[in-house]
Amino acid sequence: MTAIESRRRRRTTGALVCGLVGAIMLPSGLVLSANSLLNSTDGESVDASDIVRIPSTPAALLAVVDAGGLLASLQMIALAPGGIGGTVVSIPVNSAALVGEGEIPRRLYDSFLSGGITALTSDVEGLLNVTFTTGVAVTAGDLAPWLAAITNVKVEFDRPIRGVLGGVVTDVLPTGRQSFTAEQVAAALAAIEPNAAEADRLPMLKSLWVGVGASQRNPQIDLTATATGDVAGDTTTTAPTAPTIGMKEFIDRLLAGQVQVWQFAATALPQGDTNPNGLDWYALDRAEIILVTASVVPSSVSSLLASINVQIDTPFNDAAITREAILRFMSLGVNIVLIREITDPPEQATIAAIADVALESEVAGYAPALGAMEIHRQRVPVEGVDLRLTLGIDFENFVRTNPSDGLISASTGMTAGEQ
Repeated sequence: MTAIESRRRRRTTGALVCGLVGAIMLPSGLVLSANSLLNSTDGESVDASDIVRIPSTPAALLAVVDAGGLLASLQMIALAPGGIGGTVVSIPVNSAALVGEGEIPRRLYDSFLSGGITALTSDVEGLLNVTFTTGVAVTAGDLAPWLAAITNVKVEFDRPIRGVLGGVVTDVLPTGRQSFTAEQVAAALAAIEPNAAEADRLPMLKSLWVGVGASQRNPQIDLTATATGDVAGDTTTTAPTAPTIGMKEFIDRLLAGQVQVWQFAATALPQGDTNPNGLDWYALDRAEIILVTASVVPSSVSSLLASINVQIDTPFNDAAITREAILRFMSLGVNIVLIREITDPPEQATIAAIADVALESEVAGYAPALGAMEIHRQRVPVEGVDLRLTLGIDFENFVRTNPSDGLISASTGMTAGEQ
């Protein structure tokens, strides 16, 4: 792999800044996680009505700081259903925070600088609309023992990862294809090159995590003794409970299974009202945020809008099509709580399954945004979901001839009052 290549629980909303066009494949991590959500007995609970509960998919926030205590890297650790393996989501530290009307714009980096891990956690939760089970800020020295499962990580870099050691800018990891230890991985996650744009470092951090995911590892937990219920909840029909585990166990569980990686796309914000001093400042894509969180941590996502909860099932391994569905539902002001890629081939018609006949007229009114749908009054088997939309070829054709440009504001670099 190569490197060439308002605050807590606030709603998220915005557009893929990298300009998604054509068939862009969803990463296997999201596909695997999404498919396992409702096909795993670890997180499945069926009552007399055959209602399936979304399994517990807890999330933790891992912030890594340099020797001077400045925020160097930020990642969401999302455990898979069953609590073994999961997804690392890399978040740019200079992402614009979602601020309330009248608040001074700030980056996640600024949140940590002024308020530490508490303020940072609050702002990341607000930006992603997730609730973290735990959040910590650690140095490379703190992190390295938690990565003890790593034996060697093979990564190729086209330029070195640089940071400040002893007051001198130096190469933390060299150019070329190398094998790295846990200590070196931790050091790279804690490295900040002065006066360098974060956008230059992000591909290397992604490659580093991809290398971790592909590496041979020595699990630090007894997989035969792992109590699934501790993480995925028990098998009652009540809401799944969040695990009471710390960051070390989060990382141990992550590294004991398959590790997938996602890095949020980011676009630099020019000097202006949001970025008055022309700092290194980025906007994320609200649709991409929902795509990721509703796929890998749905039980940690909040339904904050006074509207219905929607599940999107897509037979298209094409992020552009899924993103169009997300954008259109966002324009309708509904909660997207679960996204799955399904293995069945696409049907011609887009199917809207509703359990409550009272929703029929409302869902029919979505046609200008979603195109023609067949509305089926049938059981929606997922607890807390009011509408399950299975995308069909009709939707694919509709979005290609009716683009969503201008349908909804794109960037996360705005105030909550502008949404």
